[in-house]
Amino acid sequence: MVGKLSPWSALALCCAGVSLSTPAQAEAGAAQKAAAESLFDDGLKAMKSGHFAEACPKLEESERIDPAIGTLLYLGECYEKSGRTASAWATFREAASAAQAQGETERTRVASQRADRLQPSLSKLTLKVVPETAQLPSLRVTRDNVAVAKTLFGVAIPVDPGKYRVVASADGYKNHEAEIEVLANGDSKSLEIPALVASTTPPVAAAGAVPAAANANPQPSDTPPKNSEPPAAKGGNALRTAAYVTGALGVVSLGVGTYFGVKAISKNNDAKGYCPGGNVCDDPQGETLTKDAQSAAVVSNVTIAVGAAFVVAGVVLYLTSAPKQKSESVARLELHPLVSRDLAGIGFGGAFQ
Repeated sequence: MVGKLSPWSALALCCAGVSLSTPAQAEAGAAQKAAAESLFDDGLKAMKSGHFAEACPKLEESERIDPAIGTLLYLGECYEKSGRTASAWATFREAASAAQAQGETERTRVASQRADRLQPSLSKLTLKVVPETAQLPSLRVTRDNVAVAKTLFGVAIPVDPGKYRVVASADGYKNHEAEIEVLANGDSKSLEIPALVASTTPPVAAAGAVPAAANANPQPSDTPPKNSEPPAAKGGNALRTAAYVTGALGVVSLGVGTYFGVKAISKNNDAKGYCPGGNVCDDPQGETLTKDAQSAAVVSNVTIAVGAAFVVAGVVLYLTSAPKQKSESVARLELHPLVSRDLAGIGFGGAFQ
């Protein structure tokens, strides 16, 4: 059947033909989980090789993208083995709190024990501020460029062993800067911030002041403005850009779906080692691997379906955005059934003038 169909109607038709679809935020979530999994695997591999300086940042980023109790436990261990005792202690406590909230008793116990074991060896730093400085309304105190709240003045704060740069500043006063080193194994240091010295620097000219010449009326230009691109060309370029973007989204979704499909197969194969009897498994590790395989399979099916829709939509937009020739040209698409073990759908076809 040959007929006229707008490009955006074609896009809506292609997306409606997929048997399973998800909101845009679900697709983004799947991509984020894939990134978090990759970072976790790389970080764990580096940690087992003793490369903690490489491992800890990757585990940190994995936890930031997709928070998980298991990631927190490994991150705390990475901090501990790299000598960052305060960071390890705080991370284990965070893991214990998260595990308790989710009712995971064993992980709560493990995380709490690791935190309690570290607590006696924590190094601490106390920042003392004299009253005349503490009462300044605009006072700002930073430790390695991280702000220290006024409520923490005089409090022994657990810190990782190392050197720290402390800066105190206030409007109308000179900055006070000092460095202090805190050693490992329960070292406790104190640093006093004295009265700040008033600044004699003249006030800076108000921002936004410009020379009078800059405010003069601009002279009209004799050069006529360039002709804008014809509306037809603009529309074609916009649709061509939309086709590229839509197709790229489809390729990304297919890649994510493939990743989780491979992961599902891998988890399922691992589960067979714990469940030799078939579907019934008494080993908790086997049950966990089976559930992970099922979850990965669902994500794979969803993202592959979404990716297929976007790829088809990109093709339709690309063909409909092509410039017409003097002699009438027809772009054709055909209908194809899409059938596999986990997906059923329709490949779209048609002709557009």
